[in-house]
Amino acid sequence: MDGKLLVAIIGLIIGISGWATLIYNHITHKPKIKGRIFEPIVGQMKFTQDGKKRHMTTYLTYLYLTTSRKTSIRILDYEMLITYTDGTSHKLERFYGTDIEKFKFTWVNNEILNLNLNENLIYKKQAAVDQKEPLHGFVLFGGEEVLYNRQDEVSKIEVTLTDVFGNTHQVSENNLDKKLNLYLLSDLAGFDIPLHIEKTH
Repeated sequence: MDGKLLVAIIGLIIGISGWATLIYNHITHKPKIKGRIFEPIVGQMKFTQDGKKRHMTTYLTYLYLTTSRKTSIRILDYEMLITYTDGTSHKLERFYGTDIEKFKFTWVNNEILNLNLNENLIYKKQAAVDQKEPLHGFVLFGGEEVLYNRQDEVSKIEVTLTDVFGNTHQVSENNLDKKLNLYLLSDLAGFDIPLHIEKTH
């Protein structure tokens, strides 16, 4: 083989290898968020805004987020879309500046559950979504009052995450199990389940 041709081939191989490495590094360092969405704790809320009384359905949603890539990323905001079995969808508002720590949540026989919300709001943890250290916690969303009676019709939940660079990432759950796995959630969030609930759940 001609020496000049061999040098050209070697140079081409090195060039391709360099571009392949560059592309590989770009792909593996681009954040790709994955995660799970627990079935929301659905409730109702009444409050006054601009002198008007409002009634809303609340969706207290627990997110568990990680990334399949090497680069960690910080999330600034969250949006939620719920889709029903009839194909219709509703976008829920995220509550900002809400003193959620004062909320009360009840279970069987009106037993109050202390969900440690002061420690478990995901946007107050000041942490990034990371491959080695998953980010998880609650986000409070709300929608029209009539949505409360449709909670059993929800077929899909999608949460859109907006990162510090303005990029969006989607996490979704299909075919939701209507029985919230309260025990796994209590382990992750660090709250206690009352004894009589443990016996009857």
